[in-house]
Amino acid sequence: MGQSLQKSCKSINGGDGETEFYMDLSQLPEEILCLILRHLPASVLLRNCQYVCKRWHSVIDSQAFWKFKAEEENKHLQIVKKCVPAKFDWKRLCLKGPFDKNLIQNPFGEEGFKGWDISNGGDGWSIRTFPPEDLAGICSAFVSSYFWCRKSQTINLLEVGLWEDILDNYQPEICIQDWYSSHRDCGGEYLMKVKLLAADKRTVLQKYNSGLKIVPIQPIQCWEKVIHVFYNYGPGVRYVKFKHAAKDVLFWKGHFGTWVTKTSLTVRLKDPVKK
Repeated sequence: MGQSLQKSCKSINGGDGETEFYMDLSQLPEEILCLILRHLPASVLLRNCQYVCKRWHSVIDSQAFWKFKAEEENKHLQIVKKCVPAKFDWKRLCLKGPFDKNLIQNPFGEEGFKGWDISNGGDGWSIRTFPPEDLAGICSAFVSSYFWCRKSQTINLLEVGLWEDILDNYQPEICIQDWYSSHRDCGGEYLMKVKLLAADKRTVLQKYNSGLKIVPIQPIQCWEKVIHVFYNYGPGVRYVKFKHAAKDVLFWKGHFGTWVTKTSLTVRLKDPVKK
C-alpha cells in the first residue's frame, strides 16, 4: 500500500522555483479511493465526483461503497444488520439520512406555513421574529391567538428512508421535542399530541398527550421544552402524526397567545452501551 501511495504522488516545479507535490487519485488502489470518497457528502458524490472518470463512477455506483459509507457515518448501524434485507438500497439510506435529523418540515416558520396543516382560531396563527439570543440562535416562532390554533404534520417513516424490518424488529427510538413560551403581557396555554400510526394511517399503535400546559405572565420571556421518546412500541408503525395547539388566556384580539418553535421529530439508533 505504501508503494501505491508513493507512485500516486507527483511533483511539479512551481513558479517560484519550489517543487510542489500533488497526489494523482486515479492511481490509488480502490480501497484507498473509497476511504477518501466516503468523507464527501452524498450530494457531492452524485453531482460531481461520479462524473470524473469511469473508475470513479464504478466505485460510487456500487452498493458496497454506500454500505461502507452508511456504516461509517452511523456507528450504531452495525447492531441492526439483522434488520437489513439482502438487497438493501444503501445509496438511498445515505441520501435520505433518516437517523438523528429533524424530520419535521419548517419547524421555525422561516418558510411561512409550508409543510403544516393549519387550523386557525381567533385571528389565526402568525409568525414573529425575535433576537436570536432569546433561544439558542432561533429567531422566529409561530404565535397563536385568542381561540385554539392548531398545527399538525404527518411523517411517512418509509418515505424518509426507514424500512419495515428496522421499524418492526429493532424499533428505533422516536423522539419528539417542542418549545413554547408566552407573550410577556398575556399568559397562554399549550397542548401537544403525538400518535404512532399503522399503514392505514388510522390505527393508533401508541400515543402521547403532554397535558395542558399553562404559561403564566412573566416579566421576561422564558421558554419551556416538552419532550417525549417512544420506544418498544411494537411492530406496524409507519407514520407519526404530530399536532400541537396554543392560545392566550385573556382572550385578547390579535396574536398574544402562546409561541411555539423548534419543533423536532428524530429517529435514533439505540446506543448499545446504554441499557
